Amino acid sequence: MNERLLIRFLTHTCTSEDLRLVDQWIVSSKDNADWLFEMERVWSLKDELKYSDKKEVKEAYNQFLFKAQQDNRKKKKTKRFVLPAFTKYAAAVILLGSLIVNFYQMANKPSLSENIIEVPSGQRVSLTLSDGTKVRLNSKSRFTYPSQFSGKSRNVKLLGEAFFEVTHNEKAPFSVQSPLLTVKVLGTKFNMKTYCGESAVVSLAEGKVMVESNNPKTSMILKPNEQAEYSESTGLRLIKYVDMDLVSSWVEGEAAFVNKSLKEIARSLERKFDVRIIITDSTLASEIFTCRFKGSATIEQVLILLKETRRIDYAIEDEQIRIYKPEK
Repeated sequence: MNERLLIRFLTHTCTSEDLRLVDQWIVSSKDNADWLFEMERVWSLKDELKYSDKKEVKEAYNQFLFKAQQDNRKKKKTKRFVLPAFTKYAAAVILLGSLIVNFYQMANKPSLSENIIEVPSGQRVSLTLSDGTKVRLNSKSRFTYPSQFSGKSRNVKLLGEAFFEVTHNEKAPFSVQSPLLTVKVLGTKFNMKTYCGESAVVSLAEGKVMVESNNPKTSMILKPNEQAEYSESTGLRLIKYVDMDLVSSWVEGEAAFVNKSLKEIARSLERKFDVRIIITDSTLASEIFTCRFKGSATIEQVLILLKETRRIDYAIEDEQIRIYKPEK
């Protein structure tokens, strides 16, 4: 087992050769997934230090390292390993390097410290905040939250996409801040999508939320199955009767696109599969598609599905995918 390669993979500093080695390891053995599960278990304890004493966390960490060393001895001849793009475990895969270096420091941090989670391409993260609020983060998302909420408000920050199940607390409103929008709630379920360079979208599953644009200051109240969309060019607008099952399908690893441009679909696929997609024709990029695929689908299966519309063709070249109009 090559620990340095693992750290490079989790910190997004892999070369193309590193990624090839990682890809080979993922299918080599079930033990690899078990090893990852141990790392995940230790990290989940780290996220919940407020409920665990240092002895419990330290023992879990030592147990994790012990199992890693055992795995090293068992696979002395193996120099490769891989992490699946989506593991069967629901929780986060966070930076191992940060875990090793800062583990004991974090055990001593005050309860009001700020945590930041950055989700790699092709990964999803689940976590529970100190008030019981559940958060599921999509690929290429950055989430900032306190170790412990205090005072009369619960404030977090999001850049990317997340599905929130907010614990009800009338005395402490829950607020999600992003570059374009701020969402304020007491207790509810909603999806928020706010990637750089894209419109910000809030979709409500249950309860009631207030959506406020940051510049200029405009706001609206959403009811279940309604959606607020904001861009600097169009401002804040209301969309009624959205299908929340489709909006939140990414939580289960699926993807659904209804009347979306190929450009929008390509952006989502890049995040989900950690690939680069180039659309060679600007008119093709604006064409509208509707499709849905399961979490087990590969990028090539998705491309084949799109190609069956007879409106696109594609070529996989080195580490990028080129989409173009088919020849007539």
